[in-house]
Amino acid sequence: MKKIFNLSTREGFGQFVSAVGICVNILLSCVKLIVGLLSGAISIVADAFNNLSDAGTSAVMLAGFKIAAKPADEEHPFGHGRAEYLAGLFIAAAMILVGANLFYSSVEKIITPENLNVDRITLLVLSLTVAAKFFLGIFYRHSARKINSAAIDAVALDSFTDCLATGVVIISVGVYMKFGINIDGGAGIFISAFILRGGFSALKEILNPLLGDKPDQDLIDGIKKIVTDAPEVLGVHDLIIHSYGARRIFVSMHVEMPATLKLLEAHEIIDRLERKLQSTFQISATLHVDPVVQGDAAFDEHRALAEKILYDIDSRLTMHDFRVVPYKSGRKLIFDVAVPFNFMMNDRELRKEFQRRLIELHSDDRAIIHLDHQYC
Repeated sequence: MKKIFNLSTREGFGQFVSAVGICVNILLSCVKLIVGLLSGAISIVADAFNNLSDAGTSAVMLAGFKIAAKPADEEHPFGHGRAEYLAGLFIAAAMILVGANLFYSSVEKIITPENLNVDRITLLVLSLTVAAKFFLGIFYRHSARKINSAAIDAVALDSFTDCLATGVVIISVGVYMKFGINIDGGAGIFISAFILRGGFSALKEILNPLLGDKPDQDLIDGIKKIVTDAPEVLGVHDLIIHSYGARRIFVSMHVEMPATLKLLEAHEIIDRLERKLQSTFQISATLHVDPVVQGDAAFDEHRALAEKILYDIDSRLTMHDFRVVPYKSGRKLIFDVAVPFNFMMNDRELRKEFQRRLIELHSDDRAIIHLDHQYC
């Protein structure tokens, strides 16, 4: 396998995992299909086609990892990493489709039940397939955690759902053998419910990164810590993290530094921090310097005033990029405000409320406020 798949790379390992899934699921599908056709049990036949669809989804996952491994090009300058998410989306959709078809077939079996031809050999074969699928699920789950793959995690969930599904089939076969009661259709409906639940759960997990979910909090905290630990850094804001697939993360952030620093000195510090972020988290980082005036009594007074007004409006409001310029007989305060999620005021209302409170305290002053809505 090492000659076919490069296990040292994330994409190569993902392809290897997909190939294992294809082989195991095809084998299980053939075994269950033979048993199902011989016994006449719709739940076993449905379970066989479920495994066959699992082989198909593993093939899609294999293709997804192959595409994700392609380097960036003119049409895709950020690479092809999101192809893995698309593969996971297909897997979730396939689970939902299989569950819906199984539900329909099971209802038909309840309306027109048929006699089953099952024995202990049937139970033994099904039990062995449960064991095989369970170990495949463990293999998937371990592999998903190893390379942090949402697509492999989806097929792991599908495998454990299959174990439960086949377990229900075994129970229905046992009930028929022991009591002569045919609950095959009901068992099929029960199985379809779990497949549908697993499909929708996997769909939610895959859609989140595609739609742009919040970055991992540990990554956010780690980035901020590295930058703020630098003695020259006074603060950070406007952190934005874009993900184009695993290990294809782009970060930008504003870094506050003393206005007295020389340009070349500030540039060297920023370069050093960018390199440290890139080596620590395997990300592409771009940092922007915001100069902060220090030791000016009038500046500090106006800054403290603006901070107090914001705190009185909402204690969660913070500001940055603060400047003071002359304005007629007073001052013009220019700054950015970081607006938290679920803030009750809209942008116009917040600006108007700040202006009102400022004029009450300093009638000659005015404010120009840029509102930053947080991404991390």
